Amino acid sequence: MNLAAVRSAGRPRDEARDAAILDATLDVLGEVGYDRLTIDAVAAKAKASKATVYRRWPGKPQLVVDAFLAMKARSHSDDGSGTPQVPWPDTGTLRGDLVAGCRNFIAKLDSDEGKLILAVMTAQARDPELAAAMRSATSEDKRKYCRMVAERAIERGELSSAAGVDTFTEVLPAMMFNRLLLSDEPFDDAFINHVVDDIALPLLGHHAKAGAG
Repeated sequence: MNLAAVRSAGRPRDEARDAAILDATLDVLGEVGYDRLTIDAVAAKAKASKATVYRRWPGKPQLVVDAFLAMKARSHSDDGSGTPQVPWPDTGTLRGDLVAGCRNFIAKLDSDEGKLILAVMTAQARDPELAAAMRSATSEDKRKYCRMVAERAIERGELSSAAGVDTFTEVLPAMMFNRLLLSDEPFDDAFINHVVDDIALPLLGHHAKAGAG
């Protein structure tokens, strides 16, 4: 949900101005981090007034969350090939989907976008308002993709239900960020296989059919 969407009646919304402010927010976030990001700096970067920013967003947490969501929407949009960029692609098997999803997640963490994601994720521990806004804005999206993976597996006969999806949705990102922030071990194939075979598949209640991968 765009946190700037619920606004009082008034002049029509300027989508180009909104986009410029959100892009400026991402630029400033990348330059100085969340704690040092200010509305003044964002307004200056966007060539907008501070009042213009505050008419759209009540404060820094809501602005950063909307910028995060805009970045995420772009990363999931069509890349010109006619195929949306889905974080959990359909590979034909549940295990294949999970391995591909983990690899996509790791690749994103290693990108410029990943650095911004990490900045927002780590800042949540210090800013309860940011954490609450992020939970409200992203929790359903995470569940949606995980349910999609489970539903495909149910159709293939690899799962009998989606009962483990909520736990899976909580555990998988936690393992990834724990590896990134608290460990000096690599994101290698051994780690991915451990996450998928020892954690994700049992959590989801996987029962492989003969010949399934």
